[in-house]
Amino acid sequence: MPKKLHWVLSGLTICALYAWPGRAQEQAQTAKPDSPEVLAHIEKAKEIAGTFWATEEHFLCEAPRADIAADPGPVKLFDNLYAIPGQYSVTNGVVYVIPTSAGIMLIDSGHRKDVETVVLAGLKTLGLDPANIKLIIVTHGHEDHYGGSVYLQEHYGAHVVLSAADWDFMSNPRPAGRGNAAQPPVLPKRDMIAFEGQPITLGDEKVTPVFIPGHTPGSLGLIFRVKEGGKTHVVGIVGGGFIAQGPPSQVQQFIDSLQHFEHWTKKMKVDVELQNHPVMDGFADKLAAVRARKPGEPNPFIVGQENYTKFLDVMSECAKVTLARLKE
Repeated sequence: MPKKLHWVLSGLTICALYAWPGRAQEQAQTAKPDSPEVLAHIEKAKEIAGTFWATEEHFLCEAPRADIAADPGPVKLFDNLYAIPGQYSVTNGVVYVIPTSAGIMLIDSGHRKDVETVVLAGLKTLGLDPANIKLIIVTHGHEDHYGGSVYLQEHYGAHVVLSAADWDFMSNPRPAGRGNAAQPPVLPKRDMIAFEGQPITLGDEKVTPVFIPGHTPGSLGLIFRVKEGGKTHVVGIVGGGFIAQGPPSQVQQFIDSLQHFEHWTKKMKVDVELQNHPVMDGFADKLAAVRARKPGEPNPFIVGQENYTKFLDVMSECAKVTLARLKE
């Protein structure tokens, strides 16, 4: 079996890694042939992935890249779910929009600098009034996910929900290292707290949070129902990053969290895969397919329960790759 070179990701946040490509390249120079343990995890990830999740396996286990996709504009994914992708990448997340009988629920709010040009503009394109934003679920306490919530709190009185751990984390972030952008000083006012398994409800819609610490101390996985053509499906979002990082203990926590989230997704029968940083799951192609599909054609975001479990298992195996490399 040919030897492969790997990227050294330890100690970098995802945002820092890709926002500062020169620093990332410097880190990437510290590469060496993979050990038998690493190669075994890669091969297992490939086996699980098959052709369905091959792009995910390659990105997470072997060759992470910082491709920035063109902005495709907001799009309707299901009868009760929209996406505002913006300039989505590893440093720019997707904002999801859930209209309810009591107003609009958002999942994440993007960067503060993009709230008017991306989020508000996207809502208006979809025919939705930003003044109806009532609730923002923030998947984890990094600025590209909570930044826009400050504006939405101030202008529309929207409530902001995070885990208690990430409310604390946002107030006392880890010090920025070399090449890391400083944490923005403007934070949303501390508001609502998410509790695992207790649905976050607005009107006739609800989202179930699951604690998945690792990327941040209080990262959340989210599970909720969507409708299409009279049928109900269940979405799963790993809201706490996708590349394991940090010291071995943090990477192991990330792995444990994925296993914990998988238990919940099986119990709640998740069959729709979405990400807040969808850079390794064919998101661009799926968006194009949604835009082009005709009545009766399948929704590409519906992957089935078995494939959703494989998606998490590939991510877990690739996190084990990172852990094995850290221990070399």
